[in-house]
Amino acid sequence: MKALVFEGYQSVSYQDVPDPGLVQSGDAIVQIERTAICGSDLHFYHNQGYQGPAFTIGHECLGQVVDIGAGVERFSKGDRVLVSCTVGCGHCAICSDGLYSGCETHASIGPATNVFGSPLLPGGQAEAIRVPSADINLFHIPDAVEDEQILFLSDILPTGYMGAELADVRPGDTVVVIGCGPVGVFAQQAAKIRGAATVIAVDLDGGRLKKAAARGCRPLNPLQEDLNEVARDLTHGRGADCAIEAVGREQTVLDALGVVRRGGRVAVIGVVTSDVTLNFMSQIMARGITLRSAIVSPQVYFPKLLPLIEQGRLDPTEIITHRLSLSDGPRGYEIFDRHEEDVLKVVMTP
Repeated sequence: MKALVFEGYQSVSYQDVPDPGLVQSGDAIVQIERTAICGSDLHFYHNQGYQGPAFTIGHECLGQVVDIGAGVERFSKGDRVLVSCTVGCGHCAICSDGLYSGCETHASIGPATNVFGSPLLPGGQAEAIRVPSADINLFHIPDAVEDEQILFLSDILPTGYMGAELADVRPGDTVVVIGCGPVGVFAQQAAKIRGAATVIAVDLDGGRLKKAAARGCRPLNPLQEDLNEVARDLTHGRGADCAIEAVGREQTVLDALGVVRRGGRVAVIGVVTSDVTLNFMSQIMARGITLRSAIVSPQVYFPKLLPLIEQGRLDPTEIITHRLSLSDGPRGYEIFDRHEEDVLKVVMTP
């Protein structure tokens, strides 16, 4: 089959790879019909020190079940399904507590080793994918819902909503969302759904800020305005009630901690791969700051968010700017990485 393969620093190619096959009784094989490039994929794309084997990348996908193991009970051949970006067993104590991303079985090797798109778990930017523990990690797609409406429930839509949930966004809150990429967009939408009075959308990209303003946010470029001053001006000098970091950099994590009031809540949902240095007493403990973070478990959020899509309260398709064939994936990576053509989200079809 054909797939997008990460070979090394800024090198993604469209090539032949072995067809996936059933390995365990709980596996399913899904023929991919839609897949997408995620900001998290760029962490591999920018990894200059990667020395491992080439692998099929990607963790946002949906399609049709074409084969199942003898132990699969909830799905049949021909079912239209969405694939969770993270794999849980559904039976360990951690999965039973709702943290499928921390599964004791599938993430036993280390953090995030149960996310599709790695040497350990070949990804979904391909013509087909093997899904372990399929009964837990696949979701039935309702007939009335279009592919593009539901595709992002695989990762970034639940991640954005999780950010608002971890930040405990409440009615009337002033919320800062740092980052206006796809995850940041969904964090903005989630904050509004949960009753935020004001959402300050922070980014350096003027085009993304313009779109944030169109969805009712207060746009802010930190090179042109002081985030802390604006937040205080909007809150009678107190500071934001909560902040959601959706970039994944040390400085933006520190910015999120600094912009909230005493007793404020901060959620970090950007993928932070470097150390974050802070003074715990002055920046968190003495100010009574709540800091929370997690890798998303779509298994928890799919049933919560699907009705919002079906009722028209969430429109995930608004972030799609580019639709390409899978064979054009290498160019899609270049466009997405360079912020060219006013790109926000690239969706691909095999």
